[in-house]
Amino acid sequence: MILGIHDGHNSSASLTSEREIEYAISEERFTRRKNQRGFPSKAVDYILGEKGNGDIDLITVGGMFRRGKRLRAIKEFQKRLNVPVLYFHHHLCHAALYKLSDFRECLVVTIDGGGDALSATVSIGSKKGLEIIAQSDIIDSLGDFYASVTEVLGFKPMEDEGKVMCLSSYPGEELDMGVIIDYDSRIKSFKNYLGVVGQESTKALRRILQGLKIDPSYMDFATKVRVAKYAQRVLEDAVLKMIKDFSEETGIDKVVFSGGVAQNVKLNRRIGEIYDLYVPPFMGDEGLSVGSTLLQIKGDVNLRDTYLGYNILNERVEELIERGYLRDYKVTYLEEGEIAETLGNLLLEDRILCICRGRMEFGPRALGNRSIVALPTRENREKLSRLLRRDSFMPFAPTILYEHVEDYLLDPKYCPFMTMVFEVREEVKERIEGVVHVDNTTRPQTLKRDFNRVYYDTINYLYQSIDLPVVLNTSFNIHGEPIVCTELEGIRTFRAVGDALLLGNWLIEKEIR
Repeated sequence: MILGIHDGHNSSASLTSEREIEYAISEERFTRRKNQRGFPSKAVDYILGEKGNGDIDLITVGGMFRRGKRLRAIKEFQKRLNVPVLYFHHHLCHAALYKLSDFRECLVVTIDGGGDALSATVSIGSKKGLEIIAQSDIIDSLGDFYASVTEVLGFKPMEDEGKVMCLSSYPGEELDMGVIIDYDSRIKSFKNYLGVVGQESTKALRRILQGLKIDPSYMDFATKVRVAKYAQRVLEDAVLKMIKDFSEETGIDKVVFSGGVAQNVKLNRRIGEIYDLYVPPFMGDEGLSVGSTLLQIKGDVNLRDTYLGYNILNERVEELIERGYLRDYKVTYLEEGEIAETLGNLLLEDRILCICRGRMEFGPRALGNRSIVALPTRENREKLSRLLRRDSFMPFAPTILYEHVEDYLLDPKYCPFMTMVFEVREEVKERIEGVVHVDNTTRPQTLKRDFNRVYYDTINYLYQSIDLPVVLNTSFNIHGEPIVCTELEGIRTFRAVGDALLLGNWLIEKEIR
């Protein structure tokens, strides 16, 4: 067994056997600090508490360069387990996730803000391993450019890039900010014409805006849209140029896309229109712990789903009931066979449901085990935006039963991990208005029954009742907080949002007022 560690941005731990990822957990889910940095001690302790120390043969670490406190923490942990430690390059760990695809040969593209002195790599992935064929350093960072735009627009860099992507879909003319970064085929790298990154890049972008007679300290919505459209277009054009260059050079048309920039689902859509694309479900830095273990695994590794984290137990819920945490609610125990019909009827009553059961998802998306679920109406979208304190321009996503995706989406693909956007069919747009973005797209989880049977059966009950195989599905957390992890955290968050909570097999309901 190999224990993977990532101790940087969005730190995590994982446990991988010869054929299967058994555990993978972000430290933020335990500490409740978004994108927690540092040694993932709570995630490690949970995994070892479930599996024990005796079966660990090796520790792998995602990322090469560390010193001081970070290095000491890993050395102390090695002493505790008394097994070897291997360190692997940041982008190599991102790239290693190609092993989760079913491609025999593929281009593996990794792009992010930066890690171990690089911001992008291109490799050829095959059964023989990875052959690196191109790199971009941290000065020529496309991810840093997008993060700097995020900061210029008043959002949190390395966290709120999705807001820039959402804004770019709104109507408006792109603001012409000139050539700031692009792909250069001569040097096989992105090229940053500003020559600076981080805070200096943000300052440079503000000076460009001032030169265009725009006050960067105050931009109205329309101006933010124009800037966002520029940033998104530059991102898409540069990445597509890079992939086209290497696809033509190698003759490979299958692409694995990993790293933080692969969270940009609009970009993923553009890539997927041209190439056969696979995006790992934990493409960000949390995935480095898993990637580091895959570099030591020979052969394919099975990934059935992302339910790899903390497990909700009915016994722990019962303890909380006995201690009085749920004294103000109606509490009912549901047998497994009762859950789908009970939740389905609550949805038919237009109740907002919180689901917190089974093992927690790994990665940025909630996929039915830590989800808030509702009918996909405009009213529910607006209500949840207020309750969750989300920016009003941010869309919600649906879960759609896979058998019915062609009735709702144009040119759909199986997308169980919410890594792509698709255009919504005009004739059903009003029926699922709450999950359709302003540009008539949506980012679905397309769900097969063997992926999550209880969740599937709940939505199928809705379909059998009112011919609607779609629900609004958003992550179970207040905006800006990590997704809910434990039983107690589920109860605390439910107090702020939702009409009913399925916690394990316990249904907890608020009074209808």
